[in-house]
Amino acid sequence: MFGLPKFGDGIGLHRVERFLQAHRIDRPALARRSIAVTGTNGKGSTARFITSAIEAAGMRVGCFTSPHLFDVRERFMIGDDMIPQADFDRHAQTVLAFANALPAGDRMGSFEFLFLVAILWFQETKPDAIVWEAGIGGRYDPVRCVCASISALTSIELEHTELLGATEELIAYDKTDAVAPGGIVILSPSINEGLAIRVAAYASLSGKATLPALASRRVGPVVNTPKGARFTYGFTAAPPEADFPVRLRLAGQHQVDNAVTGLRAAEAWLGLRPEDNAERHFAMLTALGRTRWPGRLEKVAMAPDLWIDVGHTPKALEAVTRTFLEFSPREKTLVVFGVSGSKEVAGIAEAVAARFDHFILTRAHKAGADVALFEGIFRKHASDVVVAADTTEAARIAKERAQHEGLSVVALGGLFLSAEIQRAWNGGDPKQLEFL
Repeated sequence: MFGLPKFGDGIGLHRVERFLQAHRIDRPALARRSIAVTGTNGKGSTARFITSAIEAAGMRVGCFTSPHLFDVRERFMIGDDMIPQADFDRHAQTVLAFANALPAGDRMGSFEFLFLVAILWFQETKPDAIVWEAGIGGRYDPVRCVCASISALTSIELEHTELLGATEELIAYDKTDAVAPGGIVILSPSINEGLAIRVAAYASLSGKATLPALASRRVGPVVNTPKGARFTYGFTAAPPEADFPVRLRLAGQHQVDNAVTGLRAAEAWLGLRPEDNAERHFAMLTALGRTRWPGRLEKVAMAPDLWIDVGHTPKALEAVTRTFLEFSPREKTLVVFGVSGSKEVAGIAEAVAARFDHFILTRAHKAGADVALFEGIFRKHASDVVVAADTTEAARIAKERAQHEGLSVVALGGLFLSAEIQRAWNGGDPKQLEFL
């Protein structure tokens, strides 16, 4: 991104703070509007659910997320509209001028760069609320600088341990610091009780409160279909027959957890007690069902069917594959798999290899791990394993087999693999995709 390194020269909160001061950002207004979303998986989906729920209250909502699939402007949204190209270019030049003036050894990272573009755009467009997805962690992430009073913690896995800490507990503490002192942290149902108790104690030291997303609420059994998840949602003080039926466009228990976490964060930001305002509450639940989020177990082509998912941790792949097999027969599923070399290659491969029978293994042009690193794991579990030289060849083989054998194809292993397979499936050149 404009020649900037991915992470810059170390933690950059001082760079962000200097920029905010130099460009006279209205800090109190920014804090009032802001909601932060942290976690290992589910941040983007939760951010979009929060956006939908607040929009149901009649407000304009900005949303900053990462990563993107095909266009960097996907990261900057107000409602369903991306930042106009002219606005992106104009604000990018302002941030680039600041970055170029930094001293040697203190370079800005690409995430900081995009975060500051979002700051300028939202300052200019003045949405009623802004939902910010953190990049890495919370304590040292630029999103901490918006001083949000509400945050959502979506999930915790071991990740970036060199920065965030060597245990899930330490990582959770780091992510909790994205919210301002005195704020509220909404805890996803995916946060286990033991960790939730520890997070609550840590948060209380800086005057923060934690609120389980399902405190005084209940969720009925989840049914997953190719069109998404269905469940019921209600209050424990009311009879079950009063529960509200919810239909999501996103499938999986993990997406239901994201949805109810997003709803609770929106309620907290709005200062609502939905049990006292059933009509508005039902409107927000309905809005969850309109939420779209590309690349999350998404069908991107039909006849033959191609599904993609950008999950990139073992737990994420376990959740996605379990969900997919609820509506796609194992024997009729062909998996295209590749994983980034920087990820937990063996763990991700095991999560996928154990669940399916037919595989095409390949290597994404962007940061893909050598197939030799995980081929043996797949051959241990299945006999139908084909190796493709690149994502173009993998898409061609998958499409031909799907047409001749009546298979559904699902691309798994991460963002780069999924985006490249989708581009190649549609006849494009995956090497031309630009990622950060």
